[in-house]
Parts: sequence; structure tokens; C-alpha cells
Amino acid sequence: MATSSGSEPGPSREGEENKEKDERMFECNICLDTARDAVVSMCGHLFCWPCLHQWLDTRPNRQVCPVCKAVISKDKVIPLYGRGSGKQEDPRYVSLNSNANEEKGTAKKLSNSLEMS
Repeated sequence: MATSSGSEPGPSREGEENKEKDERMFECNICLDTARDAVVSMCGHLFCWPCLHQWLDTRPNRQVCPVCKAVISKDKVIPLYGRGSGKQEDPRYVSLNSNANEEKGTAKKLSNSLEMS
């Protein structure tokens, strides 16, 4: 006997709820978006590397996890590599190298401008 309750019971709604729960498991604990360049702390919390890097840089004398306040440091976080991720580079070193390259570029520009004057 068919009922006309207007809503379909079942797997599609449950599937959507499960998908949302799964996606929330991979959210950065700082920005609350899906973690990009994901790293996990020794205390088990997940972050975007850029978010955690900024968090630690703005608190040089207080290096603690933003969630549980356990001691944390840049060299004690573990990068996570997904199956679908094309790049398998450690985000901690990629950002350091890009910062160093930016500084070299700025120094070269300053040097060139001083030579011209």
C-alpha cells in the first residue's frame, strides 16, 4: 500500500547527511572550510597549513593548538596527502621556499633600483 506523505523516506536523505558528516571531518579547525594543504597536529587536530602557519606566526611566544591548547610546533605537524591530490609536496616546505623566493625577488628589485639611481 502506497502512502503519499510528500517526502520520500530513505537512503538519499541519509546519504546526504552522511556525506555532510564526512566533509565536516576534514574541515580546518581555524577557518572551518575544507582543509587545503591539510596538516594534522600531534594532538590529532586538522588544519589548513596556511591557517596554522599564520596562527603560529602571530603567537611566537605561545605555540599552542587552537583547539585543545596542547604544545604545537611547525615541525611537529604531519601533512596529509589524499588519493586525488596531484601534488605530493610537504606544504610546510613549499611555503618556506616560496617565502624565501619572494624575499630574494624583493632584494633583487631593491638592488636593481639602487644601481639605477
